[in-house]
Amino acid sequence: MTEFDNLTWLHGKPQGSGLLKANPEDFVVVEDLGFRPDGEGEHILLRILKNGCNTRFVADALAKFLKIHAREVSFAG
Repeated sequence: MTEFDNLTWLHGKPQGSGLLKANPEDFVVVEDLGFRPDGEGEHILLRILKNGCNTRFVADALAKFLKIHAREVSFAG
């Protein structure tokens, strides 16, 4: 990995700095529905905690486990 302090800058060193995040624990997301589920309707609401998997992969795996078509699994956030 290149150390930025060793680079030559065309317009001088940047005035700010940043940190690139790459670890799963850097990306914690807590979804807030904005309402309380009332238990009515033809839906099942699941709270899934995942680590190292993208949402589409988890939705597809859930559909396969439930033996339903992947388009029947929806998600928000």
